[in-house]
Amino acid sequence: MNDIYALLEGASIEADKFDQVDKDDASLLSNLIRRSIDIDDQIKDAEQHLKDLKFKKHKINTEDIPALMESMGGLTTIEVDDHKVKLRNYVHARIPEERKQEAYAFLRSIGEESIIKNEVTVSFDRGQDNMAGDLVGELNNRGLEPNQKTHIHPMTLKGWCKDRIDQGKELDFDMFGIHAGVEAKVTRS
Repeated sequence: MNDIYALLEGASIEADKFDQVDKDDASLLSNLIRRSIDIDDQIKDAEQHLKDLKFKKHKINTEDIPALMESMGGLTTIEVDDHKVKLRNYVHARIPEERKQEAYAFLRSIGEESIIKNEVTVSFDRGQDNMAGDLVGELNNRGLEPNQKTHIHPMTLKGWCKDRIDQGKELDFDMFGIHAGVEAKVTRS
C-alpha cells in the first residue's frame, strides 16, 4: 500500500475519493506502472542494440569485405551460401550548413544551378484563400513577406556528385560533404 502513496504524492486527489481506493487496485496500479517503466527501458535497450548491429554491418560491408576481396586478387563478385556479393562504388553527400552558400555559388559558376530548388512560401491567415493564388511579385506590394528556401534534394545531390566523380570532373569533397568508397552489396541469389 505504501507504493500507491508514493505514486500519488503531490497529486491532486479529493480526500473522500482516496477512502474508496481498494488495496488490490492500488497494488495492481503500482505493478502496471512499474511494467510500463520496465518496457520503456527494454525499448531503449532494443533500439541501442539495433543501432549497434547496423554499425557493425556497415563496417563489415564498407571496410572488411571490400578489403578482403581486394586482397584475394581484386575479386568484385562472389557467391556464398545462395547469396551474391558484389562490390560497388558508393557516394554519400550532404552539404554542411556553413558551406551551403559557397556550394551554391560554385554550382551557379559552372552552370549546374538547375539542381538547386528554390521554394517561396507565404503564410496566410484564415479567410485569405484568394490572396494565396496571387503572383509572388504581388506579395511584396501587399505587405506580405514570403519565406524563401533554397535546397538540393539529397538524392539529386548524391547523383550529381557521383556523376562528377565518375567523369573525373572538379569537385570539392569537403564543400559537398562527400564520402565515397566501395561497399559490398549482399543479395539472395
